[in-house]
This record gives sequence, C-alpha cells and structure tokens, in this order.
Amino acid sequence: MVVMPLGLLLLALSGGMAMTFGASPLASARTVAPSLAMLADATPTRREALLALTAAASAWPHVLPAASAAPVLPVLVLGASGGTGLECVQYLVAQGRPCIAATRSGEFTPEVRRSPLVTVAKGDVTSRSSLAELITPGKLGGVIYAASASRQQEAKSTSDARAVDRDGVIACADLCLAAKVPRLVLVSSGGVSKPKSAVYLILNTVANGIMKAKIDGEDGVRRLYSQEGVADKGLGYTIVRPGGLTREAALGPAAVELNQGDEKSGRISRADVASICVESLSSEAAFDTTFECYYASTAKGLNDVGPSNALAVGAGVRTDATSYQTGLERRADTWQQLFEGLKRDSPALN
Repeated sequence: MVVMPLGLLLLALSGGMAMTFGASPLASARTVAPSLAMLADATPTRREALLALTAAASAWPHVLPAASAAPVLPVLVLGASGGTGLECVQYLVAQGRPCIAATRSGEFTPEVRRSPLVTVAKGDVTSRSSLAELITPGKLGGVIYAASASRQQEAKSTSDARAVDRDGVIACADLCLAAKVPRLVLVSSGGVSKPKSAVYLILNTVANGIMKAKIDGEDGVRRLYSQEGVADKGLGYTIVRPGGLTREAALGPAAVELNQGDEKSGRISRADVASICVESLSSEAAFDTTFECYYASTAKGLNDVGPSNALAVGAGVRTDATSYQTGLERRADTWQQLFEGLKRDSPALN
C-alpha cells in the first residue's frame, strides 16, 4: 500500500488541491490528483511532490479490498421427507442453492443428503417452538412449507390435519414475518376453496378434514400478510394449489398451466410442483398470489376432475382435456414467464 507522507499531503493541499473528507477513497484520490496544468506551472521541487501525489492517488483504487459477495442464505424446506418436499430439496441442490431439509424426526436419508448444500434439521410443524428454532432473523432466504397431514388410512389416528395444515401453517407464517423472511411458499391443494366440489368432499372425508384445514391455513397466511406495512418491507407469500399429484418425471414449464379462482384442475407431477415452488421464491410476479397448477393436457372443470384427482394419485392416469376456459389461464415456456400476469390476492381472497 502507498503511504502518503504528511509533508507531501500538506504540500499538495497548499497548491490548491482539496481533499473531500468523508468521501470514498477512490473519490478522494480523484479529487486530490493534480491536473496537467498544475504540473506544468509547478517548480521542479513542487512538481516532484505533485507527481508523487498523483502516483499515490492512482494506486489507491488498486489497494482497496475487493467487496466480498453477500452469502446466499439457505431455503428452509418443511416436510422435506414427503414427496413434494423431497423434490424441492432436489431442485434446490440442482440449482446450486443451499437448503435446510427439515423433517419431524430429524432424519433424512435420500442421496441428496450427501450434498454439501443440504443441512438436515429437526422441525416439527405442529410445535411453534420447534419452528422458531429454525425460522430466525437473517438466516433464511425463503421458506417452503411442503408438510401436510398424511392421507393414508393407517396414519389417520396420528395425523392431525388441523395441527399440520392449519395451525402449523399459520405459526410458520407468523414466524416468517417476525424473522423478516423474504418469501413463504405454501403448498396447498386445488379445489380447497370449493367445499361443494367433488375433489373437496372426497379428500376432506378420507383425510380427516384436510381440505377445511388447508383453506383455514391459507386464509390465515393471507390475513397475516395483509397487515399494514408488510408488503412494503418486501415480505410476501406464494400459495401453490396443485392438482392431482403424481410421481412421474417432470415435464417442464411448457406442459404446465396456471390458473386462479379454483375453477379448473388436472394432474401434475410432484417434480414440477417443486420447480414451481422454488422458482416462485424469487418471482415478483408471484408475490402475494394464490394460483392453481396442473398439466394443460389434463385440465378440466373442477367437478370433472374430482374422482380422478382424489383417488388415482400417482397412478399415471391421464384424462382428456376439455375446452373449458376461465379466462385466467397462464401458459409459457419458462417458469418466470409463467408467473407473469398473475393477479395479486386481495385480503379476502379464498
């Protein structure tokens, strides 16, 4: 580093150059650097001093420490051992993004665990204190809530939809706001706002009130985020309502249709739902939105897809799409383009 002697600095200042105190070192260096006219008019002794000062000023930018890149904060995936949660972790890893895979037991055995990008944590969504240990200020770049009560018959006695899909969701949203987490993405369900639809009635019956719990959880999130000043802080949510979930390979954005109003649905793979969840974390167009997602080739009016979506999960069933249109369909070739044009929620939206 070039050190400027006090005598030289005083000599430079006496010659009419001013140091801008409080400015950046680079700006100050440019301020004190003498002009060619000053050098031409200077005496030999003073010229030497001015040349030395010029050299010092020119060197300053090169000795300044380079600004270090801000660390990328991890994304917390709640329910990481479930079908959609696991796909979210895999998609994050494929993107090179760090993530925290949280499960109720704290166990996570898939191959992605070996990635240095994955941190495994215990996170019980039915316990606010457990969530609070994970959702802390300045530690997360986003949260994906992919946990849901089990629909399996053998799990009915221990799986509480109200605790997981309602209370856990609302507690998570509240903690995200307190910790200033930029985005909360909630995986909900198509048909959740239509209690008279076939898909709602079937799922709500076979899974211990899960649809009622999900819509209550959604409404709780919208209510919390509609508080004055929240959006102005850049804190938002995205609620994703997939159709009937399959374990098939991802088809990508060109195969997917987004919609709003909960009037239309279809089938979609968990892998593509995970892509939507992760991609929406950074989408301004998906800020404070609720939307449905399904493959366009399987799309039907909500009542027409009820039995197929509710009872043939994972069976690879394909249905013939109808020409039914809501006028809010979204199609695109990339995920980010797919989100463009989504309507932002009003506080009362279901």
